[in-house]
Amino acid sequence: MNIHEFYEADPRRRASDEREYGDGWTEQRDPHATYRISRVIDTGEVYAVREPHPGGILARYLDELRIDQADVNELTVEVLGTFTGDDLDKALDGWSTAMTRHNSLDWARGQLSA
Repeated sequence: MNIHEFYEADPRRRASDEREYGDGWTEQRDPHATYRISRVIDTGEVYAVREPHPGGILARYLDELRIDQADVNELTVEVLGTFTGDDLDKALDGWSTAMTRHNSLDWARGQLSA
C-alpha cells in the first residue's frame, strides 16, 4: 500500500504523534531506494516507507541531479510490527549506527521480529 492508503486505513494514524527512527535505511535487493522507519504512537505500529531514487541512492543528496520527488503512489509502506511501552526502544537500541550499514533494513526487521 502507498503512504496515503496507510493513513486512510486507520484514522488514528493521521491524528497520532510519531517517533522517527531515521530515513537512511537500505536494502540490498533494492539499491535505488532508501527507507525511513517510524512509529505511530497511538497504534504502536512501526512501519518503513520506501522512497525510490531512480538516479541512484546518491541522487537524494545531490541537488544538481534535479531528481523529482517521488509520487505518493511510489511511497510504499511495510508495517514491521506493533509495540507497546519501551519494547521498541529496546529492540532498536543502536539503530542510528546500524542504519548506516549496508542492508540495514534487514537488521531492523531482525531486531523487531526477535
